[in-house]
Amino acid sequence: CAADWDDNETVSWISTAIFPKYDIKPIVPSTIEGVSLEMYKMSPYGSFSDTVTELRLMCEKYRVWINGLKTLRKELAAEYKITADRHISNCETCLSRMEKGVDLLEQNENVRIAFQYMNLAMLMQQLHYNLPLQRWEEDDNNGIRLINPVDLPVVTDRNTWWGDKSRYGRWRPFQLAFVLMNLRSMYDRDCNERGIVDLIWFPTGGGKTEAYLGLSAYTIFIRRLLNKEDKGTAILMRYTLRLLTAQQYERASAMICACDLIRKDHEDLFGKNRITIGLWVGSSTTPNSVKEAVKAYEKLYRGEGNNPFVMLKCPWCGAQMGPVAKGHNQWELPGYRKVPGPRRTFGFAFRCHNHKCDFSSEDLPLYVVDESIYDETPTLLLGTVDKFAMLPFRPRAQKLFGYENGIKKTSPDLIIQDELHLISGPLGSMVGHYETLINELCTTRTPSGDIHPKIIASTATISRAKEQCHALYGCDRENVFQFPPSGLDAGNSFFAEEDRNQNGRRYVGILATGSSSDATTAIRLHHSCMVQKQCKSKMKQREIHTGPIWDTTTVSVSWDKLQPGFARISTSTWMSCINVVLMINAILPRKSTERADGIYGGMKSSPAVFPEAK
Repeated sequence: CAADWDDNETVSWISTAIFPKYDIKPIVPSTIEGVSLEMYKMSPYGSFSDTVTELRLMCEKYRVWINGLKTLRKELAAEYKITADRHISNCETCLSRMEKGVDLLEQNENVRIAFQYMNLAMLMQQLHYNLPLQRWEEDDNNGIRLINPVDLPVVTDRNTWWGDKSRYGRWRPFQLAFVLMNLRSMYDRDCNERGIVDLIWFPTGGGKTEAYLGLSAYTIFIRRLLNKEDKGTAILMRYTLRLLTAQQYERASAMICACDLIRKDHEDLFGKNRITIGLWVGSSTTPNSVKEAVKAYEKLYRGEGNNPFVMLKCPWCGAQMGPVAKGHNQWELPGYRKVPGPRRTFGFAFRCHNHKCDFSSEDLPLYVVDESIYDETPTLLLGTVDKFAMLPFRPRAQKLFGYENGIKKTSPDLIIQDELHLISGPLGSMVGHYETLINELCTTRTPSGDIHPKIIASTATISRAKEQCHALYGCDRENVFQFPPSGLDAGNSFFAEEDRNQNGRRYVGILATGSSSDATTAIRLHHSCMVQKQCKSKMKQREIHTGPIWDTTTVSVSWDKLQPGFARISTSTWMSCINVVLMINAILPRKSTERADGIYGGMKSSPAVFPEAK
């Protein structure tokens, strides 16, 4: 057993507990009274003076909050004051950088223009990314048509926005504060803040992605305003998992499409070179060569093989992309095209098949084939950390870092590392070696000194962040800034606060002294939970619900009828009842004569405890 106690500020009782538990309340983004942070109002369509006034108000309210911390600090015991001073100092540093960002916004026209169009691009991205998938079907003329066509939203007309209009176009305070902090470092390449690794530390689902996508859009625009002829890669965005990379690629693609349409409408500001995005991952996800891509396209056209092109939905209009069956073993590939090239060669490109889409008459600014990425040097490049290990074996990849025939022409300005906490242990040790190489490749030598890229990282859970960033990037602990900085209360950092009225996560400790492994413990635990739930559900006439497995699961079968694979799958804590039913229906047709006793360490469950799944 373990100890359990009252979780209030004053402990009134203490007891033993067989299953000790602890509830963690969710940390949610805060709202600031009088500060709306609407993207439309901060775009070129809004009033710039009102934008500055609102940003100043946000900074002032943050200052008032910090002054409140100073008052609370006086009441602390001496042993806590050193830590309190460090936290307050971090908050003041954050405020200073935000205020300098607002000052620069007022004083510099290029920064103002880039900031305004960043807001417009992010609003456009939200409106288009959230459009529903529109599928194709065969029509009466041996062609295809959309089953559920949707009109594209118009930024200036809220009536055309799809779905719940209130969810669009508002920054969360911490997102815009983070952008303000980095306005100068993206504009001034000699700024000493480029040497600071800014780490966004916020719970999952809090909006970290929107924060660094906003900074990415600003970086793209300010870079083009300073040199509209620059067509090199501006941003390297890296993930640890290929699946996560592919998912984020779809979201970032909508932002890039918005940026490219804005560029097209304002070539006098942002030049004629397209703003593009590339997905640079392993051959198991996307083709490495154009030849492989064309072969994959031809196989799909014949109804053969798997789809390696990742994009299954147009990021701008939501129309389905990929194979569509037309009957009689005929297929069409809306959104994909084989492009004729010189000397009877072919290339591959994305182009939306929906005539209403802005990218139905020109190719989407998306690249997923390695050779195309080397040739086109996408403005924003998404990749996995292991892909960078191939750099010594891919000389053509030097173009991604601004080299042409060994001569430095340009270099990326921003490096974004998502899910930083995953790069630890042996993986972190290996990645640290390559970070030295990447930093050198991204560095530009000038008579006035070296120009390094800005590094941004994000995570929802991390410990010893300063030590980890220093070990990865060699930046020194003092040059790591965790945002938003903590206050004196763990549940309140001004930009985020603990919501005690919502259910969060409950952690339960289980010590099974007679168990041979964690998996065996989990299986036995879930089995017992399901038995108990079944007993309770008999009074409810065996109704099926869809809540957490130990709370609402009412359907299963005798363990003797299940293959061992089911036992491993069912160890997921938050598996819904419907998922269990689907798995059972898939597994039972493949009954095995082999009993599952070995999986349970010799435990034999009673047969026919639960009703059969149907």
